[in-house]
Amino acid sequence: MNLRAVTRRIGIAAGVVTALALAAPYVILSGGAYASQLADYYASGVVGAAGIALFALLSAVVIASVERGNLDPGSLAGAAVVLGLATTLSAAAWALAIEPSPMFRDNLWLVWHPRVVVALSVLVPASAAAYARNLLA
Repeated sequence: MNLRAVTRRIGIAAGVVTALALAAPYVILSGGAYASQLADYYASGVVGAAGIALFALLSAVVIASVERGNLDPGSLAGAAVVLGLATTLSAAAWALAIEPSPMFRDNLWLVWHPRVVVALSVLVPASAAAYARNLLA
């Protein structure tokens, strides 16, 4: 089994899954009485949910493009690690900044949603670091 290819696929999948998990409350609860509370939920933190999704998807694109040969693979692998760390740190800041609202009382799964997003985002820098280590070894 080629560990380099596996960590590359895991990094790409982790970035996409993090962004999809981040969008779950919007898909499930959009419209109706929760519109303003959902907007506050996603705007919490330093960069908000849009920044987290941007970092996660950009990490996936950078990890996917390392093998293309357009730029130095070592530089792109390092950039993927940094973007992965930015994803996880911004997700953690977002999770800590969320203020509970009446929306949480009606949808108890939202209490766990930020923690799940942070847990999924940890896979991005971990797989990017493993990929970079295998690439540069």
